[in-house]
Amino acid sequence: MCDMACVYDPACSLAEPIKGRLFTKLLLYCWQREYDKRPYVNFQFRRVDFEERLNRRYHCIRDFRIIVNFLLQCCQRSVSIWSVGLSNWDPRLLQDFVRSLQPVWQIELKLMRLPYEFFVMLRLKAQCMKVKELSLEGTPLTCDDVSMLRNFLLASKTLHTLNVCCCSLTQYNFAIVADGVYNSTSMRCFHVSRLLGAGLTLDTEKMISIVGSLLMQRKLTELTLELCEFTAQDMEIIAEYLQSPQCSLRKLHLANNLIAADGALFLMRSAALGGTLKLLDISGNCIGSHGGEWVAKYFSSCYSLQHLYLNNNEIGAEAVSSILLSLKKPCRLKRLQLYGNKFNGRTAMILHRLLDAKVLLHEEIDISYTYDEALQEYRVVPWR
Repeated sequence: MCDMACVYDPACSLAEPIKGRLFTKLLLYCWQREYDKRPYVNFQFRRVDFEERLNRRYHCIRDFRIIVNFLLQCCQRSVSIWSVGLSNWDPRLLQDFVRSLQPVWQIELKLMRLPYEFFVMLRLKAQCMKVKELSLEGTPLTCDDVSMLRNFLLASKTLHTLNVCCCSLTQYNFAIVADGVYNSTSMRCFHVSRLLGAGLTLDTEKMISIVGSLLMQRKLTELTLELCEFTAQDMEIIAEYLQSPQCSLRKLHLANNLIAADGALFLMRSAALGGTLKLLDISGNCIGSHGGEWVAKYFSSCYSLQHLYLNNNEIGAEAVSSILLSLKKPCRLKRLQLYGNKFNGRTAMILHRLLDAKVLLHEEIDISYTYDEALQEYRVVPWR
């Protein structure tokens, strides 16, 4: 699991002396006071920042021992560690790391390389851990890791949010994780993206049937399914659940799939009929102008919808204008994102009137307007 020459690991044949500044717990204290506020209970470690500040490469045993000792000594509410590879050569170090995570509520292990032994120890300590949110985004998971993660989900009584986005999940071991989420007594938010076909074409019909089983259990409040190649036909199962009176889902992220115009129709119509969805993200789905017209038709009827993301959908200027015209009076909308589509002078004029009348506020939309003296008309500009 080590990506550098290490004198502690027999697998590393080339041992290089560590150069640069000394890494100590006192240095971690100082760093935490830079990015955190009192009472200093939100720990974060970025390998890139470490190597830039200390002018040397990260050491997988010696440096990580300093981090673990710091966490053992200082009880933290959240722990965020990025781009670090854990070695399984020292079981005591892994055991101490898992022990240091027991009182932590939020754990983020992003872009990590975690050995199978870590997940075994995590499972053994599941009853003692207080973790509520676990994020493994960008951390590759093998089939054995996924099986042990499922066991951890079943044993944990506090975990309500799991993020396994970009974790090299295939259409086969995704079912194992989903089974853990389904049988967990505490899970409420599930985030997954970029599912792999594992040598075969991704069977989205089977994937969406698994998702349908999770939804029909009526306990998930937030679901992320991005970069999964879902089509408009796959959206019918989700749409059927959204219009159910027993729907518990409040946030739905479906960016960068293939749902097209028909998928936008299914989702917006169901959101209007159900009246419970608060956030819908369908950015990057190529819904086009036809899909934009469907959005405009049902948008004003989505009384509970507060966040709608439509970036990079190839929506034509007239359809964008229709979406803006559906906002005729101040509503519950907190965020509308339209940048990455097409606009014209009429779109800019409509936006100008909405913003000046304070039907929309600048912080509620990601585009604005300006007067172009060369064109002698208003035009749309990004507003970040």
